[in-house]
Amino acid sequence: MTELPAGTVTFLFTDVEGSTKLLHELGAERYAQALAEHRRIVREACAECGGVEVDTQGDAFFLAFPTAQGALRAAHQIGDGLQPGRIRLRMGLHTGTPLLTEEGYVGEDVHFAARIAASAHGGQVVLSQATRDLLDDQLTDLGEHRLKDIEQAVAIFQLGDETFPPLKTISNTNLPRPASSFVGRERELTEVLARIEQGARLLTLTGPGGSGKTRLALEAAATLVPEYRAGVFWVGLAALRDPALVTEQIAQTLGAKDGLAEHIGERELCLLLDNLEQVIEAAPDVSAILGACPNLTLLVTSRELLRVQGEVEYPVPPLAEPEAVSLFCERARLEPSMDIAELCARLDSLPLAVELAAARTRALSPAQILERLSQRLDLFKGGRDADPRQQTLRATIEWSYDLLSEEELRLFRALSVFSGGCTPEAAEDVTGAVLDTLQSLVEKSLLRFSNGRYWMLETIREFAAAHLENDADRDQLEMQHARHYCRLAERAEPELTGRAQPGWLRALANDYENLRAAILFAEVEDPSTALRIGAALPIFWYVRGLYREGARWLDRVLASATGEPLSRRKAVWGLGLMRVLSGDLAGAKTPLEESLGLARVAGDDSTAARALDVLGLGAFFADDIAGARRLFEESVELARRAQDSWCLADALGTLASIYPLQGEFEIAATSGREGLAIARQNGDEHGMRMALFGLALAAERQGRHDAARGLAGEGLAIARELEDRWFASYFLWILAGAALASGDTHRARVEADESVDLAYEIDSPLLLSCALEVRARAAKTDGDCQAAKRDLDSATDAVARGGVPKSYVAALLLTRGELARGDGAPGEARDLMERSKALAEEVGDRWAAERAAAALATID
Repeated sequence: MTELPAGTVTFLFTDVEGSTKLLHELGAERYAQALAEHRRIVREACAECGGVEVDTQGDAFFLAFPTAQGALRAAHQIGDGLQPGRIRLRMGLHTGTPLLTEEGYVGEDVHFAARIAASAHGGQVVLSQATRDLLDDQLTDLGEHRLKDIEQAVAIFQLGDETFPPLKTISNTNLPRPASSFVGRERELTEVLARIEQGARLLTLTGPGGSGKTRLALEAAATLVPEYRAGVFWVGLAALRDPALVTEQIAQTLGAKDGLAEHIGERELCLLLDNLEQVIEAAPDVSAILGACPNLTLLVTSRELLRVQGEVEYPVPPLAEPEAVSLFCERARLEPSMDIAELCARLDSLPLAVELAAARTRALSPAQILERLSQRLDLFKGGRDADPRQQTLRATIEWSYDLLSEEELRLFRALSVFSGGCTPEAAEDVTGAVLDTLQSLVEKSLLRFSNGRYWMLETIREFAAAHLENDADRDQLEMQHARHYCRLAERAEPELTGRAQPGWLRALANDYENLRAAILFAEVEDPSTALRIGAALPIFWYVRGLYREGARWLDRVLASATGEPLSRRKAVWGLGLMRVLSGDLAGAKTPLEESLGLARVAGDDSTAARALDVLGLGAFFADDIAGARRLFEESVELARRAQDSWCLADALGTLASIYPLQGEFEIAATSGREGLAIARQNGDEHGMRMALFGLALAAERQGRHDAARGLAGEGLAIARELEDRWFASYFLWILAGAALASGDTHRARVEADESVDLAYEIDSPLLLSCALEVRARAAKTDGDCQAAKRDLDSATDAVARGGVPKSYVAALLLTRGELARGDGAPGEARDLMERSKALAEEVGDRWAAERAAAALATID
């Protein structure tokens, strides 16, 4: 068997569309001939284009290529070869860095490539973003889509401009699938969609709880999915009480790590913000995002208006009488009757009230429900609320509540302690729930169950929470909730740095509202539990990009002096990490030094190593390269002793990017390779990304441009998979520099353009200085000196904003000097190059100083 390519690999999956149908049409003999011809064509194209056949199953092929260009060329040849015949292949390409074992390829890239291919139609070739980035061919952008078992939306491209049916994907949306059917509301749905079509960018559906706002909004949003290339996404806000967290919740839903408005930008996107009323103070923030994103549409449900510019209101009316009767009959599985019609009218045709009444038909006839409920409705019509519809709904919920057994009453109140729902295990652990009672509440429509979680409509949860206020066991219940989620966070913590990371990240994300609530419950009654929760979450906040929110929570839990020493050490380390990552270097120093001091006293080498690791990062950004090196090297020593592989891989990988600055390439390669091996062994993609950056930087500074491109390409694929725009820009900077040094100016400018775009999205002065500098060099090489000057001026402006290490400033000064020399201004060139050399020497960047000295030697 031919040796499989390693490192960065492009996979090509092929599959015959409609093979069973084709077998029946052609007959077994002719189909076997067509299939044999198809196999010959695929295998010849694979061999001619440098690929390897990894596997074949039935009429499907799994091929691997060392280059994306080879894989695409093979897809071209296969398509052309099959053109005259009856067999039509769907083909998908994806580039990644799978683990190569004796048994073959292992890793998520294989799974991802198969999903990409499965989304296509016969005759269609589709590609992932990672593959598209390595190609110069004209490709059709098919927008962002969601694939089965893939957490984030992904961009998919098509070879050629032929029109095919919509891709076979879950679609580019996270809209929850309602557990029940959509009854009636055709007129209202048409009116909502018409307002969007007429240009409304902020449409607020208003009405009391239970009026069907969310259900109508979900149906409208689902209808709009094909209209928005970047997708339609639901953001549930029912569990929030802090308006400051609204934009964080939106960012978390979209995967935005470095600024929500920057992440959305000009993407064609629709957001459904559900249940905004309890955090209505966030309306100005929501309006600001809308103003900054010209192609964003907001669909909002709220009991009150946002009252911001551009808002259009749609008051959701009650159901029409025939629709209310239809809803009751569908839920109760009964035929329409006069009693049902009268009952629905007495319930003001409110969807939730109708559903609650229908749930009682197992025990009572519609006439009996009408008789018993009418008395309560008359009682509530006495003016207790300004909105008569709200009175009706309250009376209906109260009636359902009063019919519960003692055990059902207790559990119903207790379940309101959860924010955003809970798993069956959590319900059992926190409330002592038994399955029969949970099922009974579901059957009575007071509790919902979907996607493995129990949850309540917010109107019902508010009602249950109000009754829990008077419950003598409330405080104990809240602490049981806090301790349960403390245990969850602590179980997850060690798993967040290895192969099980994706599953545990999802588990924490699913219960993030409960984790927030747990901290709030515990910080008064049991601050040590609040501290333990905060101490277990820094890696979660780090991976999810929630730096500022993480810092806020850690500030809160550290306000109390109580708690076990280990939790405090971890929490102050986490606070320092969050502050460094959010750019607060001065604020990070104190908690990191406290963490280090406490760890040394306790003999806790792992926490000490992590503190030194982050202190080293801060030192680098503060232009102390020598100090950063010492701190990272000490971190490595302690991490080895503690057997903390996550910290060891991170520190070694970061050192691999520090050593080249001092001209020490061999030790950089050794450090980077060890860090990469450790990270790969543990499935730690963050560590892999860091090591690959250091190795690529060292290779580029040594003039090994092909090696630099290979390493940076592998790192870029990982960064894209992690949706890490920071390192994506960094790797593109290296790729552009390597392409330029190899004489491929066109590729250098393309990659530099993307690096600049990402740097502007993140609004990072450091990344802008790097990306603009290499783009300026590429423009200068092409003879476009005006473009080079513009980029260098913009880079200089970025440096003036601060946060750019002097090592990077030295490179910028050198390029400006070389441009001045080309313009015939040797005096200005000499001055800029001397400043570059002095700055590089000041921070100990020997490589940059030698480059500047060599450039100075060329000036007469």
